[in-house]
Amino acid sequence: MNQQLQIPDPQTRARSVARWREVNQQIDLLTLQLDELIAMVDTGLREQRLARLQGKGKGQAAETING
Repeated sequence: MNQQLQIPDPQTRARSVARWREVNQQIDLLTLQLDELIAMVDTGLREQRLARLQGKGKGQAAETING
């Protein structure tokens, strides 16, 4: 029961190539969108940390350390 693989005709190959190119483009777009989302989250986290560090005075920092 050996099935030999058949090479598709040129039209079928062309359609397959076109579909794979479209899928690849969609994956690239999704990757860029995810990169943008990650950058936004990183920016938000950095801003929160900066605000937290700037908002604490020396007295508050010492108070936190001493409990």
